[in-house]
Amino acid sequence: MHRCVGLIAAASLAMASCAARGSAGGARPAADDAAITAAVAFYPIGEVVRRVGGDAVRVLDLTPAGGEPHDLELTAKKVTKLESADIVFYLGKGFQPAVQRVVDALDGGVVKIDLLDSVDLLPVTPQLEGTTGEVTGEVLDGNIDPHVWVDPLNMVRITDAVATQLARAVPAQASEIAARAGAYDAELRALDDEFSTALAHCRSRTIVTSHRAFGYLAHRYGLHQIPIAGISPDAEPDPKSMEAIAAAAKADGVTTVFFEERVPPALADTIAHDIGATTDVLDPVETIVQDRLDAGASYISIQQRNLASLVKALRCT
Repeated sequence: MHRCVGLIAAASLAMASCAARGSAGGARPAADDAAITAAVAFYPIGEVVRRVGGDAVRVLDLTPAGGEPHDLELTAKKVTKLESADIVFYLGKGFQPAVQRVVDALDGGVVKIDLLDSVDLLPVTPQLEGTTGEVTGEVLDGNIDPHVWVDPLNMVRITDAVATQLARAVPAQASEIAARAGAYDAELRALDDEFSTALAHCRSRTIVTSHRAFGYLAHRYGLHQIPIAGISPDAEPDPKSMEAIAAAAKADGVTTVFFEERVPPALADTIAHDIGATTDVLDPVETIVQDRLDAGASYISIQQRNLASLVKALRCT
């Protein structure tokens, strides 16, 4: 992955300027009429913080709308804004190396919350038994898959973790924060019920995906994910793995190979061509372009679209 040229200098700036901000044990409680600033690493976290925090929180998005979170580079200007935040919510384990490097450098009054700590994590395994499973460009900590948010029940756990931190930071609005978190939790649990019901009876349970982003969704609903690329969309498989993926997909009767709108579809097209399948979109909800946000797109609406694509591809009844 590329790195921001000024990242090390920016991280040093963050360390120096945060030293005088006080203890890192918790965000400063806000005055009754004051909002706190929460930095969020990328879209799903931002949606949670906005839904739960309401007017009590000003949200600083580190990944711009439509931006690719895996390859995000933080400018010195963005780091300066980040260092003045009260809380930063992010995912560790190498998911966004540029973000993690700067967050690790922060000290003082910025509370750093790795939301991976709120869920049970799955290990990364080779694409298929008998292949090398090797991909280029992977940056992982402990061989852990960080794409936890694609499971709606993990989003519930993330929501509850965010609510706990925001209530500590804005105690005057703790009850309102809890109410908003409860309402969002209910929507996420209803989404989980939709997935469980719709995917209960399907002719196939194998999904071939353009990158290894859907392991938690597959684990939750009893599906078998065969990823083409790695944890990062640009982490490409070797030729032996490509051949094995195509063979396994054909043997499982796969009729649809899934790609992502913001990732070049060449690998998915290749597998689909080799096995006589079609292609369709499966969105990992890592980012949403601004015009879709303005039109009302959300985590739940995109996941519902994903579910419709899965039901069609897996021939569920």
